[in-house]
Amino acid sequence: MDIRAVTTLASGRSAGLPGGFQAWEGGRLVGSLTLFAPLGHTAEVSAFVPTEHRRKGIFSALLAEAETACRGYGAKRLLFVCGGESADGQAVAARWGLALDHSEYVLVCKGPRPEGRKDPALGPAGPRDLEQVAALTGAAFSDSPAEALSMAEHTLSDPTRQCWGLWEGKNLLAVASVGPAAEGLSIYSVAVEPARQGQGLGRRLMAGLLAILPRDRALVVEVDSRNRPARALYAAFGFRETRRQDYFARGL
Repeated sequence: MDIRAVTTLASGRSAGLPGGFQAWEGGRLVGSLTLFAPLGHTAEVSAFVPTEHRRKGIFSALLAEAETACRGYGAKRLLFVCGGESADGQAVAARWGLALDHSEYVLVCKGPRPEGRKDPALGPAGPRDLEQVAALTGAAFSDSPAEALSMAEHTLSDPTRQCWGLWEGKNLLAVASVGPAAEGLSIYSVAVEPARQGQGLGRRLMAGLLAILPRDRALVVEVDSRNRPARALYAAFGFRETRRQDYFARGL
């Protein structure tokens, strides 16, 4: 079996870390594993081995290569992304003794939407706004300054992604990012300045985004299963829960 590093992915690849690994046997691709580590200390892992090639040690070989690469990169743990309804994925997590870290729901807003009212305070954020975006998201998500800066840099430097903010003069009050998703467009990293939370800025931000994003594209958000207020907010805008994703942790 030949394990090959994948050095590039379309977007979101972390500098210094391979995009993932592929397993080849007899000229056939028999397994793949992708890596994503925007925060540095944690790498997200997604892996796939076709049914006819399972129980041959392919996943173990891919994981060994990934762990070596992640240790060299400085990551402290891995998060395995597993569909909540995937019996195979859940079985792998149990067999490897992986602890459930958290779960997220994937919500999708499908079909053409009525034209909304554009919010004059909603505008794009660019590389020049890096420090403001990182400060706001770091405060909202309780990330360290380094983590928040890394995530903001990934978004603002990626040509396939956009960052939108609600502005009060030159001050950023709320922010959200938009990027590609399998279903259409993904809205992520939705954050409101902590001192201004509870003033309807999150609802206003979502309303403004839905008014400017293509109305014929499905929109996708992911929200922590425990975050009932956010789930209720998205439901009010027509988002419906379609599936659950579980994240299992493995220390390095």
